[in-house]
Amino acid sequence: MLFRYLVIEFLGVTMVLARGSEVDFGAQKQFSEQRGGLRFGSSNPLSGDSNGSNSCHAHNHDRTTLLSYNHHHHHHHHHNDLTDSTQTCPKVPTDPIEWPAGFSKPWTHTPFCTRIPGTSESSANGTTPLSKENSSFCVYTSATYRSGRGISVVTKPSIANEIAKLPAFNRKSSNLLGNQPPPYEIKYVVGKGMGVIANRTIFRGERLFAHSVIAIYHNEAFLTKRSREHGLRAKLMERGIEQLPQDARERFYAMIGQPGTENQVVGKLNVNTFGEEFGGEEHSMVVPETARMNHDCRPNAMYYFDRISLVHYTQASRTINAGEEITITYIDPLQSLEERQAAIERSWGFSCTCSLCTSPPTITGASDGRIATINRLVDLIRGAKTRAVDKDGLKPEQEVGMVDTLVSLYEQERLYAHIADAYVYAAKAYKRAGRAWEALRWAYKAEEAALVYDGPRHGAVRRMENLIEELHEELGLEVEGSVETGTSTS
Repeated sequence: MLFRYLVIEFLGVTMVLARGSEVDFGAQKQFSEQRGGLRFGSSNPLSGDSNGSNSCHAHNHDRTTLLSYNHHHHHHHHHNDLTDSTQTCPKVPTDPIEWPAGFSKPWTHTPFCTRIPGTSESSANGTTPLSKENSSFCVYTSATYRSGRGISVVTKPSIANEIAKLPAFNRKSSNLLGNQPPPYEIKYVVGKGMGVIANRTIFRGERLFAHSVIAIYHNEAFLTKRSREHGLRAKLMERGIEQLPQDARERFYAMIGQPGTENQVVGKLNVNTFGEEFGGEEHSMVVPETARMNHDCRPNAMYYFDRISLVHYTQASRTINAGEEITITYIDPLQSLEERQAAIERSWGFSCTCSLCTSPPTITGASDGRIATINRLVDLIRGAKTRAVDKDGLKPEQEVGMVDTLVSLYEQERLYAHIADAYVYAAKAYKRAGRAWEALRWAYKAEEAALVYDGPRHGAVRRMENLIEELHEELGLEVEGSVETGTSTS
């Protein structure tokens, strides 16, 4: 779920980017980068009491019901019955929410909305038009999705229509890893609570988790307590979870929540979601199983999301020995010790005790220096204007030296989960320098790393395949079969 890193408390989930930038997510802080990522919050934007004026509009033909603005305080119930907080409103002149022609509706529950696009609401100054469709949010649920695993979506009606068209809704199986026993066990970890422990040797690229998302939330549906609709939208989020099948609900409520958040559902969403775009707009996804993994600034596992099948995959980023804890990172790992600790404390309220963060100052200081150099080298390779780059850009021999150093620094920092970018830079640099054999070696390494880190549909995989083909032709090699993007259809 932001950057592409994952987020929660001790057992939370998040995605982190190798080069993420901080963005405002309501009252939440997150990272965002081109790979997409995990989202996390540093506050509880939806906790507290609901307020606002009374409003009631619904259209009888499309059976869409509007949640009332006027409801009580949120309590800490695991399974809140929201029926008393809703009402079916009289018919008003509005266009129904229509599904694409010829496409059967996948939803099994009547949608509930904050408002119906095109209707009006009464206010102290009389009747005023509501905002356009962009301000309307509805909850859609399919309890039969993926053979009963279920999925709930809180988003704008137009985006819900796009999501409903995805091939994922034609898939039946919820068992994406087959019947083989998992290579891990859930055990107590001192100082962390429950964690994921390898029960055999696991090799790089081996798939650990493959689960469909159980909930998708539009980021704009998250509001601060001061917002007029914050209580209303919190109810919408609660309903999304309550309408899921029992197993999915239990998995959701088993996740760690954000301390001090009054609304239980919102507290769990704040620190357990991954980021992805739908309809060109940022959303947050829930995959409870990934929340089992604890944080490490130098993790041994990574993950990616397939937005066609709506499946979230987690794979080993290096060899993991039996008895070793399987970890992911909740934050951007390309930060100094001070920055990493601040990010963890701000969003999850604990201090990281991974082997890197608890090393002696001489070790952490040297690590900070390497991280700073990695960031500077990436800027140079990307063409940043600095004193080290003349007006014509980097010379090929300069760039080759830089990428060699960059790869070495990634390895020294044990950033195996995020080394794909370094390999891509190396392959391109050696190609530009006319060193085809070395470029081919790096292109194959980049292809493998991108498959593990980004998945077979990612553009980096196709770009490396194309580069490999070019190099094969240049070197007079017979082009063999390559990975076909888009083959991950489970």
